[in-house]
This record gives sequence, structure tokens and C-alpha cells, in this order.
Amino acid sequence: MDARVKIGLLVAYSVALFCTENLLGLGVAAALLAAVASVGDVPVARLLREGAFAYLIVGFLLVYNVAASGWLAGIAVALRLLLLVWASLLLMTLSTPAELSEALRRLLSPLGRLGLPVRDFTTSLSIALRFMPLLSEELRAVRAAQASRGAAFEGAGLVRRLRAYGGLMVPLFVGLFRRADRLASAMEARCYGASGIPTSLDGRRFAFGDGATLLVGVAACAAFALIH
Repeated sequence: MDARVKIGLLVAYSVALFCTENLLGLGVAAALLAAVASVGDVPVARLLREGAFAYLIVGFLLVYNVAASGWLAGIAVALRLLLLVWASLLLMTLSTPAELSEALRRLLSPLGRLGLPVRDFTTSLSIALRFMPLLSEELRAVRAAQASRGAAFEGAGLVRRLRAYGGLMVPLFVGLFRRADRLASAMEARCYGASGIPTSLDGRRFAFGDGATLLVGVAACAAFALIH
């Protein structure tokens, strides 16, 4: 499927999440997301695990909104945010960074006629997406190196553990800047920006099936948003 369709469906799903006014609509939205994950062969447990970074924020919003507006409002706000995070993770799982950056470039290409640097923006986004797993890899390597030198990451007091994790920041950022410098040198050696007309290995065209899928998906999002 064309990545532009996936991005369009994510936008429609996000808008519908904040338009629905009751828990029934949010329940239908959750079922729809689970169905897409099933069709894409993405385990729900994987989405739950990868969305762990947002659970602290969701918990805070839940407590705050329960205290301010009651249980129903608090659960609705927390569920909206969780579904939005899981939908974004599902998009990232079902698409490669190259597909997403190329789709964004095509979607934003009309802005290029106004003089906006669309190509540079989408290239930066693609690089950022590719650097995410590198960040995790660099962090694991630095943590292992520090642990071999006696840093206490486990089984120590809270203050000592925080001090140990704080010691990871400098070598982590040094390693990331080193990678970024190599990348910049490689892009310069390949004459990035010398041509005003970008080329692409993806020759995908927007097909009839893509349009039909987009219409059905938007209709499904509108349907659960209008549930009363």
C-alpha cells in the first residue's frame, strides 16, 4: 500500500479520536486498531510493549482528569492518548523510514513551489527515524562499557543509580555526534543538494486500490467518531 494512504488514515484516525464523545466510540476505535494490527500481522503485545514510554504521561493525565472531571472523562482522555500512540507505532511498524519520508515528500511537494525546503525537511525526518535504533544501540554499548568499569546500574541506591545513568550522557552524545559527522561527510561526498530535482528509487504510483482503501478507512473513522 502507498505510504501516503497510511499517513492519511493515521491523520483521519487521530482526528476521529478527538471527535468521538463517548467510551463506546473509543471502544470501536480500539477494535478497529486491533483489526488493522491483525491484518498487518503485528502482535498486539508488541504494540503494548513499545508504547511503554507513554504510560507515565497517560497515568498522570488519567489521575488529573479523574480529579478534575470524573472517571469517565479521565478514562476517555487516557484512552485517546493510548490509541494515538499505538496507531503511530503501528504505522512505523508497517512502513519503512524510506517509504514514510518519500510519502511525506510527495504530500508536501506543493509547498516546494512556494520556496519551502521540503526535500531537506523530509531528508532530516528520514535521518531522525533511522537514528532512533542507533540511539538505542549506542546507549546499550555505553552502558555495557560503564558497567564493566564498575558503574552501579542495578542493585544500588536510587541516588547512586541516577549518578551512574547521568554518567552515560556525555559518551552517548559524543558517539552520536561522531556518527552525525560521518553521515554529513558521506552526504557531502555524494554531492547532496547539488541537484535541484530529487530522484527516488520508489516508482510507486497511487493506484485505484490505494484510493479505495483511503475512502473506506476515512469512512470507518467518521463512523466511530459519530457514535452517540
